[in-house]
Amino acid sequence: MKKNASLARKVALSCRILAKLGLFKETTGHVSARNDTDRMLIRGRGPAESGLLFTMPGDIILADFAGKSLERKAGLKPPNEAVIHGEIYKARPEVTCVVHAHPPSVVLCSMAGIELRPIFGGYDPHSMRLSLKGIPVFQSSLTLNTREQVHAMQNVMGDSDICVLRGHGLIVAGSSVEQATVTAIKVDTLAKMNLQAASLGKVPSISDEDINEFQTRTGRGNSSAEGLWRYYSEWLMKG
Repeated sequence: MKKNASLARKVALSCRILAKLGLFKETTGHVSARNDTDRMLIRGRGPAESGLLFTMPGDIILADFAGKSLERKAGLKPPNEAVIHGEIYKARPEVTCVVHAHPPSVVLCSMAGIELRPIFGGYDPHSMRLSLKGIPVFQSSLTLNTREQVHAMQNVMGDSDICVLRGHGLIVAGSSVEQATVTAIKVDTLAKMNLQAASLGKVPSISDEDINEFQTRTGRGNSSAEGLWRYYSEWLMKG
């Protein structure tokens, strides 16, 4: 199958949105999307890159799930951690996008042992609901360059869409670029609030009654993600 040009544009846009929000640092981090059954589109690394904030569709490379480039791009190649994306796609057919970001608040919470708890409700129900499912933390802070390292991470991540990497960053898997991007943003919000709350002393989680009520309510799922994606796309263009 040929490279999906519209999907490449979407991956590039995700990179720019997340970088503008501070979830990526300089040139580190990457977003990918499943191009077909055994190939992916992933942001390239190398001497020709300008950083996540300036990612263009031409910076998105077609690669196989082993992280091997399937097209010639001068000065660009798949990142060393492309194996993260490929192994997740192989293990989970429902996943069509993977984000690996380095949000400072998420990294700080992981270093300090601050659990991402449901300390707020109506302020941001989307973020709060993520905490109700529990967010696994992989304890190694190393970059994940081998299948063995990624498999160890996957054993911790399980079927969750989120995995925090202690002292390293965040991995998000989603059913669309929009969903994975928004989920990464919402995990960052959850981490920022918990980090700030920790500086105030012991801040309790919301009540069990409120948690039970939120759990009975039906979230908007992908429709909410698509609306927030449009918001951040417009925000980026007008910012």
